[in-house]
Amino acid sequence: MVNDDRLELQSILRELYNISGFRLSVHDMKYKEIVAYPEEKSPFCRLIQQNQTGFKKCKENDQKAFERVSKNPEVYLYKCCFGLYEAVAPLYILGNVVGYLMMGQTIDESDTGRKSLIKSARHLVSNQEELIQAADRVLVCDRDKILSCMKILDICAKYISLSNRFHLNKTDLSDKIKEYLDENYSQNITIESICLKFFCSRTSIMTAFKANFGMGLIEYLTYIRIQAAKLLLSGTSKTVKEIGESCGYPDQNYFSKVFSKRCGMTPTGYRKKKAINGGSDMDGVFTIEPDTLQADR
Repeated sequence: MVNDDRLELQSILRELYNISGFRLSVHDMKYKEIVAYPEEKSPFCRLIQQNQTGFKKCKENDQKAFERVSKNPEVYLYKCCFGLYEAVAPLYILGNVVGYLMMGQTIDESDTGRKSLIKSARHLVSNQEELIQAADRVLVCDRDKILSCMKILDICAKYISLSNRFHLNKTDLSDKIKEYLDENYSQNITIESICLKFFCSRTSIMTAFKANFGMGLIEYLTYIRIQAAKLLLSGTSKTVKEIGESCGYPDQNYFSKVFSKRCGMTPTGYRKKKAINGGSDMDGVFTIEPDTLQADR
């Protein structure tokens, strides 16, 4: 991660810390902490992790949380093995989990919260007075605030994903999108659904696709839909309505309008002309018109 991205991430974490009071950290797929705010862990966690057994238990606890989020990509709130509330949210590139945003560590307002901390760590810390002092400094929050901060954590994780703070190869992004369009052109696809699918911003997606393929994303989607429609019109006996539906146009009138605009004739006219010409190639009829992009969305 380049320094500018690290500084930007740290700035995001600092703002979230100012709101919540919780320590925030970003981890890679190997669970390594990349950046955090505050940089130092809480006195209680530092004290526990000075002990080899305590350090191992903390790492195993974190790893279990990360693995759960990797398998079930949604924000996860839990208590660590020492009784501290923590939360983890997934970070994405190209629709895949590539890291984690972690929030912690706090206890709720119950009478047993702080006592449980001390009891669970007593065998790991020789200086009991130091342990009590560290436990006294752990942040105390009511349950509602913890849940609210968990939701904010989820929003921040999505923002980090959408803003591509992890390095994103734009060629890889556009190739993945093209592959998705080639395989799913018959479905209801919009820019918004692509953004949600690949966890990228509208600007990132449109810019990357245009730069790699020389045409807009929707422009390309229209192209492959019309090409598929041509093949079905000339090679099958399916009705125009059926062909439109199988090419991503459930509205027959709209399908005919788009087809006519792109090919200079209606679907029925194209089918008749192909029959007269004995199935000769007519791909030259298709033209790409960038100025009609919005109309075809």
